[in-house]
Amino acid sequence: MRIIHTSDWHLGRRFEREPLEEDQRAFLAWLADLVAERQVDLVIVAGDVYDRSQPAEDAVALLDRGLDGLRGAGAEVVLIPGNHDSARRLGFGAVRQSLGGVHVFADERTPPTPTVLELRGERVALVAVPFLDPHGAPPPPTSGDGAHRAPTHESVLVDALQAGRLGLADLDPMPSIAVAHAYVSGAGLSDSERTLAVGGADQVDPAVFAGFDYVALGHLHRPQRIGGSDTLAYSGSPLPYSFSEDHPKSVRLLEVRRGEVVDVTTESVPVGRGVVTLTGTLDGLLADPAHERFVDRWVAARLTDDTVQTQPMERLRARFPHAVSLRYDDPRTGAVVDFGSDGPPVEERTDESVVLEFLEEVRDRAPSDSERRLVLAALGEAHRRAPA
Repeated sequence: MRIIHTSDWHLGRRFEREPLEEDQRAFLAWLADLVAERQVDLVIVAGDVYDRSQPAEDAVALLDRGLDGLRGAGAEVVLIPGNHDSARRLGFGAVRQSLGGVHVFADERTPPTPTVLELRGERVALVAVPFLDPHGAPPPPTSGDGAHRAPTHESVLVDALQAGRLGLADLDPMPSIAVAHAYVSGAGLSDSERTLAVGGADQVDPAVFAGFDYVALGHLHRPQRIGGSDTLAYSGSPLPYSFSEDHPKSVRLLEVRRGEVVDVTTESVPVGRGVVTLTGTLDGLLADPAHERFVDRWVAARLTDDTVQTQPMERLRARFPHAVSLRYDDPRTGAVVDFGSDGPPVEERTDESVVLEFLEEVRDRAPSDSERRLVLAALGEAHRRAPA
């Protein structure tokens, strides 16, 4: 059995307000071709299928066509919602979809039970855990001594995975695969990833995943192994979503043979526009022949001119048509930011980041950790009470 592990498609996302639909469509087409070429049996998408909890119609249509392509190429598909997704919207019609080979695990309220998939004569047991908001999920049970446990992402994930392990004990021996959307301690972040809480409360110890033969992680956009293990890893996003994501993009391909995960490799994603940050004077950026290889990338310019330049973005785009961010790095110009930003537009940011930025603006100081916790608790309660 061959399995592809991918995550963080963020369908519907823009790059600095520029549309990415063409790149995302190209990725899904390439993925379907890879499934057919390598005779892949199962594609696992470990969360953040969409970029927003209420995806635009174009993003929904893009996912619809992408799933048709994967099924037509011969693979079944497993999806879980990430922190960007609405579990209820992504999970609509999940039972009916499973009859057609698309398995959506989006039930946030019920402990997960293993799902056995038998493909090409091999069997695997999946424990797929949708992203669990600790303020919206059922509260964790008390510890053995009766003490209340803090509602953290780790605590709710520990309980969900333990429920899955108990279910595995009732099955015949076969490889077990956990699918989760989480920030595992020790992993590297990129600028475009939403942290889930303040003070590290969103981090999960790698030991939480002990006992599974493979753990398909989503949430972080940099492909990386945790603790040097091939079997506890992030596939990363298939496209860059910030200028910090200048690393190669890939999906992970694993093979199950004779009841074991015997091989894990990566497949580089050859589509999508790369990113680059260029630093120098405006005239230097426009004239340096070494920059010619960047003309088709998303470009962030960091100008070192000691005076404000005339129409810098228009001049920059004459050479770099996909320049989307420009900032003066020399304080003598009197201008800190000119065009663009390194972060997503406000409608694509977390409620938490918007509220905290507002508080800092009106009070002229950064919120304290205790104030941040109050904001997070209030937003969690508001989300819990909000209609679906």
